[in-house]
Amino acid sequence: MSIFSRTKSALYSKSWTVDHPTFGQIHFSSSKRISRLRISVKPFLGIQVLIPVGLSQKKANIFIEKKSNWIKKALSSAHQTEEKSLAFFSSQELKPLAEIRMILTSRLSKLASANQFSYNKVSIRDQKSRWGSCSHENNISLNQKLYYLPDDIRDYVLLHELAHTIQKNHSNRFWDILHQILGINETAIARKELRSFEFLFYPPPKSTKKAPIKKIGA
Repeated sequence: MSIFSRTKSALYSKSWTVDHPTFGQIHFSSSKRISRLRISVKPFLGIQVLIPVGLSQKKANIFIEKKSNWIKKALSSAHQTEEKSLAFFSSQELKPLAEIRMILTSRLSKLASANQFSYNKVSIRDQKSRWGSCSHENNISLNQKLYYLPDDIRDYVLLHELAHTIQKNHSNRFWDILHQILGINETAIARKELRSFEFLFYPPPKSTKKAPIKKIGA
């Protein structure tokens, strides 16, 4: 299995696709677990609308039109992410998880020692939306995608989680810890640059099952 694989839980009772005249294909799913319409736009997944069971397609279509401006902006952002992802994954040789684990755990240990941090356990995971986390027991979890970041940005994330061994929240005290190590400007730059690598959370899909397509208004 690829370290960048994505899975989706079977939460929905029915799924279908509508061919919208402006936005192209919109993917619908009905669920008994929700009470109101929800819409999302994600790279490679497109526009997804989750609707309560029994709600009419007409009402769903009206909801989409009300959100049209937001959808346009979200689609533009998603397409930019897709371009970055395709460029990266078509040129990057993915490393074995054992090698990634060794590099990340070794670097975490060195940074902890150099800056007088201590932690309990460390785990390397394929997290879907977080670069890392630190538990109340000071167990640190790192996203294996960190391996593919530039060294300075990766170190920022590792130090960020190490700082949480002292201060669990993002209070002023937490940021003071990082500022003392990295500097105020350097911390701000690293935070900004890290956001530019969020495309790593959206690898190109290997294959996609297509739901039945309906015409809008059908």
